[in-house]
Amino acid sequence: MVGHLIEIEGKPIRYLAADEQLAGDRGNMQNFDVFEDRKLQQHPRIRRVLTALIRPLPLFYRVLHWSDGTDLHELDRKVLRGEFNDDDFAGALVAEPGTINCLNCATQLRILVVDGGQALFAKTLGERLRAHDLKQRCPSCRAHITLQIVEFFNEDRDL
Repeated sequence: MVGHLIEIEGKPIRYLAADEQLAGDRGNMQNFDVFEDRKLQQHPRIRRVLTALIRPLPLFYRVLHWSDGTDLHELDRKVLRGEFNDDDFAGALVAEPGTINCLNCATQLRILVVDGGQALFAKTLGERLRAHDLKQRCPSCRAHITLQIVEFFNEDRDL
């Protein structure tokens, strides 16, 4: 299996450190794109995770996103040594890749949007959303967007 099986707030996830490749059978993974995964591997505010809902399969490709300056390379070291705790994830939100069209300018935007349906961080989701730096405007026309977006990424723009 891929990644490091860890528990955060009592919920099991598979954590992928920076540069860690997703190996093995990807047939049971939802929402995975190899090209986006390559872009996200070294992102300074993101770590990739695989989560499950009630059953162990399928696995859902998600990211943990921080906007508080958390040192994710240090977090990687802690996870690899088994020395992390829930406090290391206090500033994180679970997000998933998606595509939207701006209602004002019709620009198609690739986004990372908060996944409010995940059990991970459910008890503290409200305070995490208030503390997080969410993106509220279209990067093309600056129109207001009502989704809870943590990052924009398009092929012609860097993450």
